[in-house]
Amino acid sequence: MRNLFPLGLMAALTMILSGCVLAPQVIELDDTAAVAPPAESVSRGALVRVVDKRQVSEPDVIGLRGGRAAERSPLKAQDSLERVLTSKMQASLTQLGFGGNSPLAPLKVQLTVNQFDYLCNDGMWVNDCSMKVNMELNVIDGDKTFRKPFGASETRRVATAPVADYNQEWVNAMLENIWERMFSDPEFRAFVGVQ
Repeated sequence: MRNLFPLGLMAALTMILSGCVLAPQVIELDDTAAVAPPAESVSRGALVRVVDKRQVSEPDVIGLRGGRAAERSPLKAQDSLERVLTSKMQASLTQLGFGGNSPLAPLKVQLTVNQFDYLCNDGMWVNDCSMKVNMELNVIDGDKTFRKPFGASETRRVATAPVADYNQEWVNAMLENIWERMFSDPEFRAFVGVQ
């Protein structure tokens, strides 16, 4: 019995000192949008497409939570990033007045996600997290094309690995920041005919 005590103590100390693998987290991305309405309503259709060009194993993965074996600690969205951003884009264009019947050909709107990286440091103690998002908005109106990149990045020092609520708030705030700049961009608004 005395021989088992030191072995148990050593096993417990090894587990404590080696850190733990963080559990995967699932957060809910906000697919709604508050867009500044135009002075005059636009009545025109819009075809929306979101393309995810990230090299990820699963379309709902938006990053890694860090810690030991970070690849086993993903941060995931409740749905694929393409579906969430498609809903958000459609809602935004509807607020601008798009989606109605019109004799004009519909605008073709494509949002390309080139980068969406959430990453916390590896190791026993997670205390440094960063997020970098790069997207490109393409709008085609007949033979005219509007193309512009939008993105944001931020690094935060944290006391410990962020909980799901913290991550959800941070990711949604980052998306909202990009969305606000995208839909208030004077060049974009002029191109689609809303002021």
